Amino acid sequence: MKQEEGRRLEELQWVRAVKAGHPEAYKFLVQRYQNMVYHVCLKIAADDVSAKDLSQDIFMKAYSALPAFREDSSFSTWLYQIAVRKCLDWKRAHQREQARRSPGEVTENDWVTNETPEQIVLTEERSSRLRRIVDELAEPYRSAVQMYYFEQCSYQEIADRRGITPKTVESQLYRARAMMRKKGEELR
Repeated sequence: MKQEEGRRLEELQWVRAVKAGHPEAYKFLVQRYQNMVYHVCLKIAADDVSAKDLSQDIFMKAYSALPAFREDSSFSTWLYQIAVRKCLDWKRAHQREQARRSPGEVTENDWVTNETPEQIVLTEERSSRLRRIVDELAEPYRSAVQMYYFEQCSYQEIADRRGITPKTVESQLYRARAMMRKKGEELR
């Protein structure tokens, strides 16, 4: 737990350094969260090239919006929300572009997904609802879920970062899943 608090304080120091006019400090935040952002983009865009382009756009948008970051949530949560919104905006624009083309026009991107617009909207709604449920989890469960599912960290990596055992990570994720299932049933 102390290691997690230390990481959050370190993160806030980097955020404050950028806000204080030291843009080179932003490199630290990019390095720490580039995998998380890329995986969000890849999940929504469903292709590597678009995911990489979106990741760059997201970090540029977050950098320009950093003065508005109020520090009442973690930087990773704030960045994740920017990433999801930016990717969903990209996906809607991409779908409009596909709908606007004449029926005979086919590009390589047409084969990226075979989901119907209804399925895509339902998936986006479930993803948004899931993110709200995760954000409502108490610590240490929220950070365990974020690191495991969004940052793609292993049990061992989470344990090392937080100064706990992998078995504790496993237990926290088990409890977090149970809490999320219960919360999900309440929302139905």
